[in-house]
Amino acid sequence: MHPKTICATAVSWLWLAGCGAPYVRPDDMSATQHRQAAERESRLAREQAASRVPEAAPAPARVTGTGQDYRRSVPIYTPLEGPLAAAELHRQHARDHARAADFLERFEATECREFPPSARAACPLLGPLAGVDDISGGVRVRFTPRTSVDSVVAHMRCHYAYARARAFDVTDSCPLYMPGIDIRRGDDPMTIDIVSRDAATAAKIRAHSRDEATFVRNQ
Repeated sequence: MHPKTICATAVSWLWLAGCGAPYVRPDDMSATQHRQAAERESRLAREQAASRVPEAAPAPARVTGTGQDYRRSVPIYTPLEGPLAAAELHRQHARDHARAADFLERFEATECREFPPSARAACPLLGPLAGVDDISGGVRVRFTPRTSVDSVVAHMRCHYAYARARAFDVTDSCPLYMPGIDIRRGDDPMTIDIVSRDAATAAKIRAHSRDEATFVRNQ
């Protein structure tokens, strides 16, 4: 594998491995929507906590010690019941949404570190190509000589990260960029592999790649 290859799915795996099974997934919505959901859940948590009505203190409980009886003067504190339990669930949900937003924003910042915000939305040209070959999970695109493949793959991965952080709502004019794809350098330095583990997505990759490809003949 090319030394500069960074697998998009590996970053997703780190999300799962580093944080455990998340309550919400990063790709459930955009980073902005995750931030809004976190704010909403935090507000609901505050409202639930504020709605708790202090209960009357129970009668002291008799506890048998080492040969002597004594009375417990302080009631047992149970923090996670009733409104407090609901508030804690909202707080956890808020934390999960905030983490998901952080993940998407870091992913875009990493993949697009060489591209200004004004360049990230531009759909990368899939070319000039010498050919497109089907491989397991998708396609291998072969670029013509003198193409800067490093620059092409960097722009492709940046646009994917940009689209992912926006829940893929910005890819109408660039249908190749969809959830669950991986863009990586092929074994040949003049190739890029675009693949997915999902069969339906792989079929879309093959179709969209050929629709968007710019071929150069007689190279």
